[in-house]
Amino acid sequence: MRAYLIPSEQKAADDYAISKIGVSGSILMENAASGSAHCIAMWLDASVIPSERPSILVLCGSGNNGGDGFAIARHLFCMNRFDVQIYHIGRTDGMSLETKANLASAEALNIPIAHIQQEGISSLAFDFDCIIDALLGTGSSAELYGMPHDVLKRMHEVHVYEKSLCIAIDIPTGIDAEHGKAHHYAFKAHGTCTMFSEKVGMQLYPAKQHCGDVEIIMLGVPESIAQNHASVFSLEEQDIRNYIGRRKAQSHKYDYGRVLIIAGSRDMSGAPALCAMSAFRTGIGLVEIMTPIMHPSLPPEALLSLIPMDDDGGMNVDSLMNKVKESLSKTNAIVCGPGLGIRAGQSIMQSLLELNPSIPVILDADAIPSASIKLPSNWVITPHAGECARMTGIDRTELEQYPLSHITKIPTSMECIVHLKSVPACSSNGTKTYITKTGNPGMATAGSGDILSGMIGALLARGINPLEATALSAMLHGEAGDFAQSVFGEESMSASDIIASIPHVMDRTLMDSWEDEA
Repeated sequence: MRAYLIPSEQKAADDYAISKIGVSGSILMENAASGSAHCIAMWLDASVIPSERPSILVLCGSGNNGGDGFAIARHLFCMNRFDVQIYHIGRTDGMSLETKANLASAEALNIPIAHIQQEGISSLAFDFDCIIDALLGTGSSAELYGMPHDVLKRMHEVHVYEKSLCIAIDIPTGIDAEHGKAHHYAFKAHGTCTMFSEKVGMQLYPAKQHCGDVEIIMLGVPESIAQNHASVFSLEEQDIRNYIGRRKAQSHKYDYGRVLIIAGSRDMSGAPALCAMSAFRTGIGLVEIMTPIMHPSLPPEALLSLIPMDDDGGMNVDSLMNKVKESLSKTNAIVCGPGLGIRAGQSIMQSLLELNPSIPVILDADAIPSASIKLPSNWVITPHAGECARMTGIDRTELEQYPLSHITKIPTSMECIVHLKSVPACSSNGTKTYITKTGNPGMATAGSGDILSGMIGALLARGINPLEATALSAMLHGEAGDFAQSVFGEESMSASDIIASIPHVMDRTLMDSWEDEA
């Protein structure tokens, strides 16, 4: 599991390292500079810069990010492989002791330092092989003022990002480390050396597009500090087995859960088939489907109950609920919503809520209620941005641009788990949030959401905590989409291709064998 920090959490982590572990601010800055300088040197070695002795410009502000820059310039200068120049932007009074000390060291080594003045910015050519941004750092916002604004505007005017290797220290200047906003003239890094942990804003668009390749620089303090201070995380490959585990040699289908899928209508009969197949591929022991019409792709392994249709082609809710009550004692999780139609979806959701089952329920598509309805804490809703806009009244564009700013507020009022199908996708219970690092645009295809619902239902039925089951399903769903992309391409990928790819991410040996054959 990887942790991501917002500026206040980063400061709290730094304070903990200094006050509780006894690693001083000067040591943290030195470790940051040493690690960054060696990373930059490796990036330069791997680049196509023709010069045998590359020229490097380090842009330094007057805060601690600038202190990192002064120290990085010293380390690169002492490698005796680069021509190093420092541009200092800002005032020397008010600098921290650590920043002053690193400026003094650079001066003592006679590293060329130009203290840039406002009137000289328009004449700067920025003619260097590598430009390092250490202007403002994590505590700044996407708003740019004064000299930093004018310097970055000048860099934009002379096209530095097309002719120089551009590296940001901790975070590119002009992006928001919490919400992912980016100024028009924000520094556009080819690579970012970020300290201790990636920042939340670096995972969000448009800021993500300014970060390039990201290298985490460890500061000589335990990584667990970031885990303990963070509220935003992502799951990684090793988490698959941590949560799912391996099957016992002596086991039967009931050891792996039973999920009830309530889905489909006359006009959308394929939804339950996609949902059920994805649940099977995610390891469920038994699937029961309640739907009003038989689709030829319904898996023969599933139990099927055909529910009478009303005049509009949706399920008769009274008939359905009688069947649900019969199955409830044997069911470990319920998926409700794919392909139901809005009338049936809302009516069935309300009936399930009144029934108040203790088992977890996933509400998708037409079964997603308005944000004014409180749901049990083990229920999950999975809206895309349009559905979330409908249920909350928040502008869809706002939701798409700043998903993390809103998703943590919805569980607070609804009291359930929310998975927002944004880019990146986010799962939250209001206090802890997971972002999904996998997936690609080819997954924007009919039925993809039905597959995710089936996967969440399978992992919930297997007993995984609702928040982690949702986040892990989203990760696996995205990985399956990435595998399908490698086989079929983004343009030609279908939902069925994603289902066919699930085994390759559930069992990594299958993916390895596929790559060996390819």
